[in-house]
Parts: sequence; structure tokens; C-alpha cells
Amino acid sequence: MIAESAGNQVQNPVAAFADSNGVIIDLPAVSGAAPTVNGSLIFGIGTQSDNALSGAQVFTLDNFGNFTTTYKAKSYTAFLDSGSNAYFFLDSATTGMATCSNAAGFYCPSSPVDFSATTKGANQARSTISFTVDNANTLFGNSGSTAFPTLAGPNPNTFDWGLPFFYGRKVYTAIQGKTTSGGTGPYWAY
Repeated sequence: MIAESAGNQVQNPVAAFADSNGVIIDLPAVSGAAPTVNGSLIFGIGTQSDNALSGAQVFTLDNFGNFTTTYKAKSYTAFLDSGSNAYFFLDSATTGMATCSNAAGFYCPSSPVDFSATTKGANQARSTISFTVDNANTLFGNSGSTAFPTLAGPNPNTFDWGLPFFYGRKVYTAIQGKTTSGGTGPYWAY
């Protein structure tokens, strides 16, 4: 990560929209692998009939935009990132989940492995998330597929809830300082 001076940083354009206090990414569930996924990017939270918070749980963030994930009794700094193509977290050798030799940077378990982790916001809101990790070599062998809901790779220091987290749920992102039906941003909700 490279730090840029404030003068070289670009403001989130959504914050400049007339009626926008955040966004919702709404992607359908994906099974196995898929060539494409069609979803919606909805502007605003609780400002129109199509962007209600709809019972999603709000997770407020720390000063750096993060929350905490507890995985296998260890707490990690965590974040949601629709720009990461996989879940990225450190798995111990106890599950036998090896990294791939042909797909560097990803896990290649011999068969799909089910996991769960608990997310906790700065507001102490908690949720247990279940997810599955499959063999990246097998996933990438699905010719023409680009959406992989079970793709994961190692990351020793943080827990990156990447794009697979977004499949099958609405994920709300409230902009810092903006008032929403779920409180003042910043927060994630899902």
C-alpha cells in the first residue's frame, strides 16, 4: 500500500450524489463456478423504496474502516472487499488445506472444506458466517468461468472477505459522516 497526499486522492463519487449516503451491492448466490454474474449496485441506504436496510445487521468500523473476524479462536483485523476475487485468510495446517502448486496464491484442499468465522463490529454486533473453500485448480478448470464462490487463498495478517462473501446477500456500505436508516456511517451491513 502506498500513501498518497490528500491532494492526490479522489473522493468517492457516490458521496457527491444528491441523495446518496452509501451503496448496496446485491449479487445472487452462485453455485460451483459461473461464467458471469448479474447483480445490482444500488445508490443510497433507506432513501427510496428499493434501498431499505431490510433487517440487515449493522457493523460499525474502527478508524481505519475495519472490523474484527475471529477464526479458529484467533482474532484478525478484517474488511469486506468486492475487488478481491477470493476469501483471503490464514488457515493452519491442521485442516490439511494446502496451497496450490499450479494456482499460486490460492488454497487447493483435496475436497471442499466448510468453515465458519465470527465477525464483530466496533459496535459489538456479531454474526457467524459459514463459507466453503474448494480446490482452486479445480475451479479454474471450469472453462469460461469467472465467478468462484468457494475460492480462497492465504493471507497471514488480515481476514479479507472478498467477492465470494457478496454472493447471495445484500451488502450495504454507509459513507462516513452520512446519516442512514441504520445510523451514521461508516459501517457495513449484511
